[in-house]
Amino acid sequence: MFPYYFLRFSGPILMFLVGAKILSGYALSGNVVSETLSKLHREDFIDHLLIPLFFFHGFYGLRLFLIELGIDRERFFFGYLLS
Repeated sequence: MFPYYFLRFSGPILMFLVGAKILSGYALSGNVVSETLSKLHREDFIDHLLIPLFFFHGFYGLRLFLIELGIDRERFFFGYLLS
């Protein structure tokens, strides 16, 4: 049940983080005038949240897809992620 809830919560968080990264990139290039957003793009905090969340969201999505297909060996493929 955890993967279902994880995907439900990580999806909107990913959308917010990717949107913030894109908007702060525009601010850094000068298209949007905001000193706070351009500083946010230089910080590594969003990247450290975004990258692991992206991979775990993708792997859990693939795992749930395999479960829905009826493949019982998904633990064999993703056991290293879950342990």
